[in-house]
Amino acid sequence: MVALLGSLFLAACSGGELVGIHINLNKDGSGLVTTRSLVEQTAAGPAESRTQGVTWQSRACLLAVQGKFDKLNDLKFGGEGLRFSAHLGDDQPHLRVYVQRGPGAEWCKALVPDAATRRAMAKVYDPTGRTQEVGDTLRLEIAVPGEVVTSDVNPGGRGVEPAHERKRATLLIPVKTLLEAADEMVWDISWR
Repeated sequence: MVALLGSLFLAACSGGELVGIHINLNKDGSGLVTTRSLVEQTAAGPAESRTQGVTWQSRACLLAVQGKFDKLNDLKFGGEGLRFSAHLGDDQPHLRVYVQRGPGAEWCKALVPDAATRRAMAKVYDPTGRTQEVGDTLRLEIAVPGEVVTSDVNPGGRGVEPAHERKRATLLIPVKTLLEAADEMVWDISWR
């Protein structure tokens, strides 16, 4: 595997929160979605191809993709694993995000490989050895067209952290917690 991580993406995230989903929601329910996933890359990247005098041994790759959607309520990840119910016409618009948990959470598996692979990739991501596992926390982030009033999750879980600041709501979920058999999480966000 050969060391290749997108520096621009890595500078914006800590080692634990490299991966996740960012949604920029418009007033009409349309928007832009960006996913960042940690993937096992088999093909040589540009840095590898243009470097001489080295035998590459390890690789880690952060893949970011972005696209537009017309209706947030139609957006789903991993089948029904991560889905949205937005109510935008009310005096206080709000959004409910349903987060599947358990070993069958395909939406999570689409963003990160298994724990052993993440530990091996951490050695590439941080050659100093301080980072033990990369991509161990998923970051769900939603930017809304107003000031966020609430960002709460139920039921909670070990290491689960809902938060909000200005026009942005975030939910941090450790991958280990997400893949444990448990009830679906419901993340509620409201704004004005």
